[in-house]
Amino acid sequence: MKMAKVLALMSSARKKGNTDRLVDQMLKGASEMGHECQKVCVSDLNIHPCIGCRSCNHNGNCVFKDDMVSLYQQLLEADVIVLASPVYFYTWNSQMKSVLDRTFAIENILKNKDFYLITTGLALEEKYFDIMIECFKKYVQCFRAGGNQIVDYVLGMKTGNKNDIEKSEAMNQAYLMGKNIKDRW
Repeated sequence: MKMAKVLALMSSARKKGNTDRLVDQMLKGASEMGHECQKVCVSDLNIHPCIGCRSCNHNGNCVFKDDMVSLYQQLLEADVIVLASPVYFYTWNSQMKSVLDRTFAIENILKNKDFYLITTGLALEEKYFDIMIECFKKYVQCFRAGGNQIVDYVLGMKTGNKNDIEKSEAMNQAYLMGKNIKDRW
């Protein structure tokens, strides 16, 4: 049985903040099941925003030679991709949005991935995360190579302060989400 290669892209600039802690919980659950896990702190990377030049469509390479070059390879090698972002104005923070926009360069070849979402925010109810969840679903649908699927998500609600996540059910949900990663490769 092949164990999954799990890549978590954590875009919060707050190390050990609410989003980061949920990612750690998910990866703990996944590691305990024998999966190979890696967390990339997106805010530590040098990633230029996409300028829409479409060079990647013409010659297969982005004009920017920044940290996305290695991140492309990590995304292609992963079986499971976890997108983790705090909610900013109902959607991704700017760090994650830059990464997502730059994956335009690999949208035709990224395939057979299981996608998970971890997100946190001040919202008191799930309905305030609806736009974020919809953006996540639409993003995954952009990859035309096929075989990609949305598996699950965890919402860290009522998490404005750094330690708010500790008393949230989302901690256990993230842990169980990691433990429940299925092998399909």
